[in-house]
Amino acid sequence: MDVLKALIGADEAMVREFLHDFRISAVSIAAELRTAWAAGQAAAAGALAHKLKSSARSVGALALGELCAEMEQAGKAGDTETLAALFHEFEQELLSVEGFIEEY
Repeated sequence: MDVLKALIGADEAMVREFLHDFRISAVSIAAELRTAWAAGQAAAAGALAHKLKSSARSVGALALGELCAEMEQAGKAGDTETLAALFHEFEQELLSVEGFIEEY
């Protein structure tokens, strides 16, 4: 939360709104990423991970942002094995972030 509050300020209504918007966007991008990954479209999955990386980092979901960065690189390299290895971890971290946002 420190990362997010440093970026947008400590107004709780603004923080909640920002987190809500992030969650909606993240769920949508994650669904697209799942589809690309399942179809074996490594480059598309990497591009979607890139899209989610910055927004995850901006809300302070640094572990999710790091996973997205790793998935982005694997996607660019066409490394489907690494994508597959990271995907489960990505799903777990996304659930963790969503749970935190729900509780906040």
